[in-house]
Amino acid sequence: MKKALLTIGLLLLGLVIIVYPKVTGSTLTPVFVYEDLDNYPVWEVPLVYTFSYMTRAWGALLFAFMLGGFFSAFIPKEKMMQHFSSKKIKNYFLAAALAPVFTVCSCAMIPIFGGIMMAGAGIGPAISFLLMAPAANVMALIFTSEIISVKLALARLIFSFVGAIIIGAAVARTPWGRSIEEKFGKTASERAVEIGRMGFEEKCWEAGRVAWDLTKRVIPYLLAGVFFVSYIEAYLPEDVVARWLTGTKGVVLGGALGVPTYTPTLVEVFFVKSLLDLGMTPAAALAFLIGAPMASIPSMLGVSRIVGWRVVGTYAFLAVIVAIISGLCFLALGGL
Repeated sequence: MKKALLTIGLLLLGLVIIVYPKVTGSTLTPVFVYEDLDNYPVWEVPLVYTFSYMTRAWGALLFAFMLGGFFSAFIPKEKMMQHFSSKKIKNYFLAAALAPVFTVCSCAMIPIFGGIMMAGAGIGPAISFLLMAPAANVMALIFTSEIISVKLALARLIFSFVGAIIIGAAVARTPWGRSIEEKFGKTASERAVEIGRMGFEEKCWEAGRVAWDLTKRVIPYLLAGVFFVSYIEAYLPEDVVARWLTGTKGVVLGGALGVPTYTPTLVEVFFVKSLLDLGMTPAAALAFLIGAPMASIPSMLGVSRIVGWRVVGTYAFLAVIVAIISGLCFLALGGL
């Protein structure tokens, strides 16, 4: 039982690290907080930013990678195909409805996405699941309503939900989307026979093996993305950007700005609040709150290691379009 206890223990450790701050208001492990990145030498900026990111995100990443492994090892392919198949529209709604339970950032969703793909999920619902969780998870919506406004939180939920479903359905109908789905479907079928012969402890160890495999594939690219984004945060002048984030051009810029401007889940709410205080309009804020979690550079780099760049490029492009359309609709409705 040692192998089972080890893998389950790692899963629970990650979960405790995530839940503890939300219950107590303080972190279980030290978190490095920097002042102003632009005060550091150029060569130190990515090191400081990455170290700060890892002290905040290691628990969520540990939980996510282990959960992805457990999904792969314990969810029967038949069940996954029944509830996450790309062929039934209700599965897209189910995926988008379940995703908000996962209060994790876009990068932590990568191994969970990889796990359900390896378990036999259809590419469409899996993409909807991947995008909806960081864009409109429960905690993000609560923070948005408390720190910014209830109207913006409600708009974020509605537009993210509809957008995630549309994007997932669109990706599933592309030739490259179908190709990836067939590839993972074949792999899942082969693994289902092998896993079916395993006992509980062997399945737990298999979950750990898959988690480690996902870690090796994703983490280097994720860190490369974080490295790049550190310079954006350090040298992007917020006051200048805020002056441009008004009207229609502000919505377009707000949706596109999310791609290079990665923020961990919940942090994007505070970032947007600061821009709103500097003059950003609510419509541009909505576009950012949808586009940033769905299509940040670090998450795209990580996902590309699982499903390739054609799938990533398709959903990222559509995510920016959805973010912009959402902001324009919100603008046309006068912020409700």
